[in-house]
Amino acid sequence: MPGRWVCVIEVGDARRLSPAAQEVVRLRVVAALESGRVCTYRQAAEVFGVSERSVGAWWRKYRAVGREALAAPVKSWDRAGRVDRF
Repeated sequence: MPGRWVCVIEVGDARRLSPAAQEVVRLRVVAALESGRVCTYRQAAEVFGVSERSVGAWWRKYRAVGREALAAPVKSWDRAGRVDRF
């Protein structure tokens, strides 16, 4: 079918990616679903090399809150130099 993706993007273990790279993957997954280039969570998971469960969670967050729901977590440093994640 014209306009459909036929390649698979090898992400490997997405948990090993930087937070910024993880955000990019989330945004690409949502963009693919929104544009109709992939039709199901399963298809998106296969194309992007992530779990179907993650795809569903990202899509629901995006639909409920918007793009900011997919943003990389913000780090905050306390006085002792420890990182707090919000």
